[in-house]
Amino acid sequence: MPKYAANLSMLWPELDVYDRFRAAADAGFSRVEILFVHSLDVARIERQLRDLHLSLVLFDPSPGDWEAGERGLACNPARRDEFQRTLDEALQTALRLGVERLNVLSGIPTPDVGPDAAHESLVANFQWAAPRAEAAGVKLLVENLNPTDFPGIHIRSVKCAADLVRAVGAPNVRVQLDQYHAGMVGDDARALLREYVDLVEHVQIADVPGRHEPGTGQQPIAQFLSDLDSVGYRGCVGLEYRPSGQTDAAVAWLARDQRG
Repeated sequence: MPKYAANLSMLWPELDVYDRFRAAADAGFSRVEILFVHSLDVARIERQLRDLHLSLVLFDPSPGDWEAGERGLACNPARRDEFQRTLDEALQTALRLGVERLNVLSGIPTPDVGPDAAHESLVANFQWAAPRAEAAGVKLLVENLNPTDFPGIHIRSVKCAADLVRAVGAPNVRVQLDQYHAGMVGDDARALLREYVDLVEHVQIADVPGRHEPGTGQQPIAQFLSDLDSVGYRGCVGLEYRPSGQTDAAVAWLARDQRG
């Protein structure tokens, strides 16, 4: 049976981000994930995790200036120094918080960076980062984002993510399979899971369209979750979706005894 993690960047949006940790614990979750911690009070998060007996399974290093539209630094050669600095900072935070996975966003190439140069930059950055992450006991994940929500994104399909992982050639650089982003580009997440199961380290779910809870769209999420058992997946499933109403109702599809 998959292990589930409540995504605190999307669930309980009516609460302050720090209060979402307690909301997740009160809802029966023992695992959480979050997009970014670099702009938060890490000491406060550390206390929340300890006091509420929560495990933070994943976060993303700084993506650059998110408000200005940046979605990662790794594909732009001119940002290499900044990428390295933010990756080292994320590894230090991961060690402090006991996090074993970082989702490293690939980014949107600037107009002067062509596809080949973006790919070369990504490979070089991940090959630089992989041994540093390995020393910290951390896996680095590559996730595709869909170009409808993220125009210009470089890694826009699971195949692209898998190709990059294989080009890097490090055992601790793996794929994050987000069923929502796969569905948004018309891919079959179930088929992708079977094809790339040897590379998949983390999974996230949301229905399509809308990015809401399972049952609000057309994605076969129940079957996808069953497939995880069939292929022997032992990682976590992040509930990275926007509740269509109250969060308690949006997680009701998952029995409380399966949230721990």
